[in-house]
Amino acid sequence: FEIGKIFTLIQGKSKGLNHLIKIHTGINYLGATNLNNGVLCQVKKEPTLIQQGNAIAFIRNGEGSMGYSVYKLEDFIATSDISVGYNSKLNRYVGTFITTVADKVRGKYNFGYKRSGKRLAKEKILLPVNGKKEPDYKFMENYMKKLELDKLKKYLNHKRREQII
Repeated sequence: FEIGKIFTLIQGKSKGLNHLIKIHTGINYLGATNLNNGVLCQVKKEPTLIQQGNAIAFIRNGEGSMGYSVYKLEDFIATSDISVGYNSKLNRYVGTFITTVADKVRGKYNFGYKRSGKRLAKEKILLPVNGKKEPDYKFMENYMKKLELDKLKKYLNHKRREQII
C-alpha cells in the first residue's frame, strides 16, 4: 500500500526551536531523531503549531533518523522535517504495527536521496489485507495486543519466580 493512499499527510508546522520556549512541563517537540520516540524536548504550547495526536510522525530528514516513523498518541509540535499521517482506523496498536513495517524501508534513504513529501506519499509498505483487499486494521490491532499480552505474561512470571527465591 502507498502511504499517501492510506494516510492524510500533513507537514510539521515548526521551522525550528529558535522561536519556541523550552520548558520541562510543556508539549513534546518532535524532530529528526529516532531516539526518545522522536521527542527532542518539551516546549511552551503554541496553539498554531500543535498537531493532533493519534498519528504517525514520518521523519523525512535528519542525520541517522531519516526514514524512521513514530506513533504519537498525545498532541505535539513537529518540525517541518516530519510529515504527520492521519487515518481514522489508527490507534496505538495499529500505529505501532505500521511504524514497525514502515521502518523497514529506511535503508533506501540517504543524503543524496532524501525522503521528500512526494517520495513518502508514494512509499509502499506491506500490510495484511482483509477480504476486500484493504489493510486489515483489526488483524494489526489484535496481533499487537497479543504481543503485548505475551510480554506482560512473561514479565509477571519472572516477577513471581523472583518472589519465590
